[in-house]
Amino acid sequence: MDGASGGSGSGANTGSSEEQRQRGIWILVAAALAFAVLVLPQVVEDDDKTSFAGALPSSGSSRLPVLPSGIPSGVPSGLPSGLPSGLPSGLPTSPGYGSGGGGQQTGGGSGGGGGSVETQRPATPTVAPDPTADAYRAVSAGDCLAVYDTGAGNYNTQVPYRVGCGAYNAYMWVTAVRSSGSSCSQGPGRNYMSYTSRGQTTALCLTRQFKVGYCLLAKQSGSGQSAQMRAGLMTVVDCDAKRVPARYNQILHITGVYKAPANPSASNCARVQGDRTYYWSWVVNGGRTLLCTMVYQR
Repeated sequence: MDGASGGSGSGANTGSSEEQRQRGIWILVAAALAFAVLVLPQVVEDDDKTSFAGALPSSGSSRLPVLPSGIPSGVPSGLPSGLPSGLPSGLPTSPGYGSGGGGQQTGGGSGGGGGSVETQRPATPTVAPDPTADAYRAVSAGDCLAVYDTGAGNYNTQVPYRVGCGAYNAYMWVTAVRSSGSSCSQGPGRNYMSYTSRGQTTALCLTRQFKVGYCLLAKQSGSGQSAQMRAGLMTVVDCDAKRVPARYNQILHITGVYKAPANPSASNCARVQGDRTYYWSWVVNGGRTLLCTMVYQR
């Protein structure tokens, strides 16, 4: 009986001890949960704050914190390569500023932006052509010209029209080209014509080419043995002209062009023995040529 009674008491004590053990475990679990919920976040937050505050420079430090060298994964490493449709594909590279409201912008636009600003160089001024100056510069010594004195105080043309020296209208022979007419040789049957363009003068020194059968203008004063004849040796006129310029009153016909002899005179102009023609003569071409003429008979 005692054994049974002792056995029974021993079993009741064991059950009470197991219940206390389980209750202790629940208390530990509850404490752990309370720590995890209430205490641990505060500790972690305080640690984060302490860590962040520790990354800031102290009041006596001049160094800045070292930034991370990489970009966190998941963050885009570049900007998008395109823009949405409908938007302009480019941005202005510089402000559209300019004097006078955008007049110097390339691409033609008065608004700001849309193109780079470029300063235009001033245009080179265009020089108008001068055909007369070109014609003068094209003449060389030895050329012949269809130019003559009209008797009215001017040449028949302002442009020195070149022709072959054997041509019927090769009235003048160019002996030299100078920068001033005063540099040309003067004398009977010699003169010059010049032209100035843009401050540059071209002077053509001329010697008259006399040909038998041609006519020239003259001014006669007096009559008979006292008559005098002044010839326009650079003139050319139609032998049958009905009128002559006011400064002249005669037409002379060229009867001969000779190499000037010693002591030349009108007597050297006779074309046949016993010739009774009344001749007028001049020594031209620098004294080398005898020009013989007579009043033209209509």
